[in-house]
Amino acid sequence: MNVHKAVIHDGRKFFPGFGDLIGQSPPMEELFDMIRKVAFGNANILIAGESGVGKELVARSIHDQSERQSRPFIAINCGAIPQGLFESELFGVEKGAFTGANQSKPGLVEMANGGTLFLDEICEMPTALQVKLLRMLEERSVRRVGGKRVTEVNLRVLSATNGDLETAVKEGNLREDLFFRINTIQITVPPLRERRGDLSILTKFFLSRLEQSYGLGVTEIQSEALDIMDHYPWPGNVRELRNVIERSYYLASPPLITTKDLPAYLCEKNPIVPGNWKNKSYRDAKELVLEAFEREYVAYHLEQNNWNISRTAEQCAIDRRTIHRLINKFNLRKSSGNGKH
Repeated sequence: MNVHKAVIHDGRKFFPGFGDLIGQSPPMEELFDMIRKVAFGNANILIAGESGVGKELVARSIHDQSERQSRPFIAINCGAIPQGLFESELFGVEKGAFTGANQSKPGLVEMANGGTLFLDEICEMPTALQVKLLRMLEERSVRRVGGKRVTEVNLRVLSATNGDLETAVKEGNLREDLFFRINTIQITVPPLRERRGDLSILTKFFLSRLEQSYGLGVTEIQSEALDIMDHYPWPGNVRELRNVIERSYYLASPPLITTKDLPAYLCEKNPIVPGNWKNKSYRDAKELVLEAFEREYVAYHLEQNNWNISRTAEQCAIDRRTIHRLINKFNLRKSSGNGKH
C-alpha cells in the first residue's frame, strides 16, 4: 500500500488521507494514486462525481501537487453566476464597456494566470460562452469585454460535473468540441456508499474539527449511532455526512453523540434500529429488512447503468417488469435527494 501524506488536524490527531482528502479505503487509495499521476503536467482534467463527494478538494489536491502550487487556484461555480455577468466575470471588463462599468477589472481567467482555473458544474455555463472558453483554451489568450488588447494566459483548466456528460452533449447543454477539450483526462470521485470504510474516519475528523472550534466536549460517537449511519445510503455524500455530524454535535450531551442525536430520517425504516422492528412479528420484521435490501440494490444498479432499464435488468438477472415494479414500489427517481441513489 502506498503511503500518503497524513492530514494533521489540530497538532494531536492524525487522519489518513492525501492533502485535504480524508480516507484510506481502496477506492480512495486509487483516487490518491490517480491524483499523483496526473498532477504534474498541463493536461486538462474533468472531475466527475455525485454532488457532495468533494470534487473541488480533488481539484485543489491536483493543484497543490503540481508545479503550479505556488500560483493562484481560482474556483468558479458556473451555476452560481448570473448569465448576464458571466462573460465579464470570466474574461474581465474594460472601463466604459457597458453601463455601470466604471473601472477596468481583470476576469477570473487572468487572475488564474500561472496557476489553475477550476470550473465547477461546467454544464451550467451558458452555451454562448462555451465558444469563447473553447477559444481561450485553444489560443491561450483572453480579451476583456469592451477591450481590444489580447492578454496571453498560462493556466491549467480543471472542470467538474455531477451530471451525465453524454446527455448534456446530446441535449445541447455542453458543446461536443468543448467536451473533448476539457476531457483530456477524466477522474471519477467515488460516492460515500462505495467507501464505507471511511465513514468512521470522516466522522471522527469532523468531530475533531468541531471540537477544536467550539470546545463543547463532544468527542466520540456511540457505536450504535455509527451502525445506523453505516446503513444509510448518503445521497448527499460527504457534504451530507458533515452536516449530520455538525447538527448532532450541537444537540449531543458530552462526551458522546448517541442515536437520539441523529436526524430522524436516518433512523426511519432502518432495519437495524430496534424501534423499527421490536414490536413486529418475525414475518413483518423480515419484510422490513428485505424491502431495505430491494430498494438499495435496485437503486444502486440503476444509477450504475445511468437508469437504462434493459441494462440494469440484464446485470441483475431479473426481468424489466420487476425493475419497473420496484421503481414504482419505492418511488425511485434519478438523481433524487431523498435517499435514492
